[in-house]
Amino acid sequence: MQRKQLLRTFAVACGFALLGSFPAFAQVPGLGVKGGVNLATQRNAGDDDDGGGLKSRLGIVAGAFATFPLASWLEFQPEALYSVKGASADIEGVTASVQLDYLEVPLLARISRRGGRLGYYAAGGPAIAFRLRALTRTKFGDATEEIDIADDVERLDFGVAVGGGVEFGSLVFDGRYTHGLKDVDKDKSDAVKVTNRAVSLTVGFRF
Repeated sequence: MQRKQLLRTFAVACGFALLGSFPAFAQVPGLGVKGGVNLATQRNAGDDDDGGGLKSRLGIVAGAFATFPLASWLEFQPEALYSVKGASADIEGVTASVQLDYLEVPLLARISRRGGRLGYYAAGGPAIAFRLRALTRTKFGDATEEIDIADDVERLDFGVAVGGGVEFGSLVFDGRYTHGLKDVDKDKSDAVKVTNRAVSLTVGFRF
């Protein structure tokens, strides 16, 4: 557990160090930062288990992005995000949740329209995620138990992100849905496949 926490802390620290060196990166086109929330859940498929008992859980999402113009209406936007996913469930009065922390790298194509300070866009593309930490958290009354499950979760996840947003001056308001395509459960001995889902709402600032 301690090792995973150190990895997560290192990844977040690297992100802030990158942003802190603003003079060096000020020339990057459309450089910005963003932060917000994930409404995340998981889909279980196979063996008649559709994950119907799983509920969404809130997690944070934050990081940096850059927008590179390709045409008057088309842009390429890579991002580096610390993204918390997973799911929760209530079983006979016991609340349990799975928390999966990722370094997520969406590679998005954006179709944009602008008029003065106001603009809007639609975006979509692949998203690759590298697992930083994985744990279960179970609450029994006033007590909470955490178990490291990193050995049971795949290190790599990938999916497709689609969404859009509005830009007003330097502010960027973004909403998107990320649909996981990879079975993140390392146990392949059964037919159950576990995939991530997340709706993300963020506010960003472009330098």
